[in-house]
Amino acid sequence: MRTPRLTDERGMALAVAIFALVVIGALVAGAFYAGTLEQRTGRNTLYGAEAAQAAEAGPMTVLSNWDQYSLNNMAVGGSTALGTGYLTGRTDVKYSNTVTRLNNELFLLTSLGSRTDAAGSELAQRTVATLARLSFVSVKVKAAVTVTKPITFNGNAFAISGNDSIPQGWSKDTLGNNDPNCTLGANQAGIRSATGTGANNGDLTKIAGNPPVVADDPNVNADFFNVFGDVTFDELKKNADIVVTAITPQQPTPTLMAAAPFKCNIGDPNNWGEPLRTAGYIKACSTYFPVVYASGSQLKLSGGARGQGLLLVEGDLEIVGGFEFSGLIVAKGGIKISGTGNKITGSLLAQDVAIDDKNTISGNTTLQFSSCAVNKAVQGSAFAEPLAYRSWVQVY
Repeated sequence: MRTPRLTDERGMALAVAIFALVVIGALVAGAFYAGTLEQRTGRNTLYGAEAAQAAEAGPMTVLSNWDQYSLNNMAVGGSTALGTGYLTGRTDVKYSNTVTRLNNELFLLTSLGSRTDAAGSELAQRTVATLARLSFVSVKVKAAVTVTKPITFNGNAFAISGNDSIPQGWSKDTLGNNDPNCTLGANQAGIRSATGTGANNGDLTKIAGNPPVVADDPNVNADFFNVFGDVTFDELKKNADIVVTAITPQQPTPTLMAAAPFKCNIGDPNNWGEPLRTAGYIKACSTYFPVVYASGSQLKLSGGARGQGLLLVEGDLEIVGGFEFSGLIVAKGGIKISGTGNKITGSLLAQDVAIDDKNTISGNTTLQFSSCAVNKAVQGSAFAEPLAYRSWVQVY
């Protein structure tokens, strides 16, 4: 029997080396593949997190900048896209919002968040849905004028009425249907005061209501002027559509956009809506009921001005003639109304917080209570808040 010699095993070292290189190469390739896969997984997770962050930021942006004019007037079942926004300092992380009205108080906010590359290609998407409800001002006004301190009346050209009325042309909505927010209610007092009203026998001939005046009303307290249901004066001013800082005379008038389709120019701080419904009025602004906040020590309104909605005055309110307003006015200070052509339809509240605050009414001034005007101002100025429980959920 032939015994194999060692020389017959030549070439085994090369075969073993090649096999070892193959095994090592496979191990290295596997390690590289696992590392690459883990890197891509981590990167995709980061992209997904950024897209989710954008999706969650979308509804918060809508709620913090709630567009009362467009969204509060949306029909039930209607839906509108609000365009695209970006996270601060980023152009590759964006969100797009859609708002759908479910009923008179509830809205569904859907936000699509996206993370893109430099070329704009989608790397990740997340969608979040949020439920929000409108917060309405709850005002139990029971007079055309409510004050803390008495009013000084000069002359006999003024007229104050607490008998409920509907402003001319307000009983129908924009579609010509009967407006449920504009119906006649119970007649109220002409003047209601926490102390004396200031009206004497001669003044009473110009004051109407049921009764004409109410003095020493314990319900007219600090909360009456500052707490409106679930909403406070301070919360309302934070959500104001228009902030007036100047104490120089203001002359608000409704305006339209400069280009077609000539919508109401809600970006104009001098546009406080359109209270008129007669010939020549600006129809596009008739559904605009802004919250206007005057932050100075005094708000002065001069002739030829008009507006509607909810007017909040941090200091004194002075009207010097020719001003027309429909809705609710709340002044922390006193009121001074003079001149001709002044007409306030709705309700006027003056808290008189300072010691030297005084209330005076003179000239050809009409103060007319209207539950319709107050209700429309309240409905139009409502802002949305997320539901307290499970306000949002990730859709996908």
